[in-house]
Amino acid sequence: MILAHPLWLLLLVLVPLPWLIARHKGYVGFPDTKRITPSKGGWILHLIPILLLVAGFAALSVALARPQKLHVISTNSFKSRDIILSVDISGSMGAQFGKPPESVVGQTELDKDFPGRPDRPAAGKANPQDYYGTRVGERRVDNAQAATLDFIRNRFLAKAGDRVGLFVFDTDQYWHWPLTHDLKMIYRKVHFADEGLGGGTNFGSTPPGPLDAAAEHLDDMGRAATRVLIMVTDCEDNLYGDAFARLEALSAKYNLKLYVIVVGTNQQDPDIVRLAKATGGEGFLASSPQALKDCFDRIDSMEQSTVTVETSESREELFFYFAWAAIGLFLLGALGEALVLNR
Repeated sequence: MILAHPLWLLLLVLVPLPWLIARHKGYVGFPDTKRITPSKGGWILHLIPILLLVAGFAALSVALARPQKLHVISTNSFKSRDIILSVDISGSMGAQFGKPPESVVGQTELDKDFPGRPDRPAAGKANPQDYYGTRVGERRVDNAQAATLDFIRNRFLAKAGDRVGLFVFDTDQYWHWPLTHDLKMIYRKVHFADEGLGGGTNFGSTPPGPLDAAAEHLDDMGRAATRVLIMVTDCEDNLYGDAFARLEALSAKYNLKLYVIVVGTNQQDPDIVRLAKATGGEGFLASSPQALKDCFDRIDSMEQSTVTVETSESREELFFYFAWAAIGLFLLGALGEALVLNR
């Protein structure tokens, strides 16, 4: 049973029980009959109408709160994952990396519905350079965006039921969109993931890091048993002190797998990759634009979990039962008060 307006239950605090108890004891009166003053058991006669009135007031409060019985008419079960994409936008992600490969997925409805970025040059024109001196469109972050967009195209065409969320990070985390089935919105947001490029990188040595942000969001909004954080970074940070153990325990607590794609670095077995393996995920070293895209394809083959969603429901009103009970109790209470006369 659920309540449509539960705040009406606050009326219960107004039950005038102390005032009623404080009233004088009474006696039973009948027409043309001698008054009979109760002795030892007289308090019971006085208490009965009080209890009836209190019960009637309580039933009235419940009736106003509109109790309802919920009936689920149908449910829908499908394979699904909760996937959070996180893209590193620290300054080093502006380094030269190469031109992203052509999409093997090709144009989809996502591309047709996206109007394009007004700050990007038209086709055939030279790409501008950013303040690092690299061409926009050939940076590490541009390749991360291109691979992420292809990943979303695949999810869109597969109609797999995945929910996807997106945030970017440097020393802090900046949410672009929470978990959603609306992949068109995520697709649009990824195109703007490189805005605000600059700053350092924080994997979580100074909380909160990307894993903290993902775990908190999944705790609030997660539904699928398979929970995944895909992080694209150039790995310009380490995990110091007890940060590794803290983040490993955090991922275990929220059943979160970390997949890390390291872009354009020669580091061997970096801390964040070891953390990904400790969570049951994997770390990938992408030394070229094509390798970066291949990493996303491998992650895309992960096992999915089943989610059951209630698709329709009906509610049966129950308030009238309590309303009739309240009326009956008030009438009985009033009758009791009429029989138990005040001194």
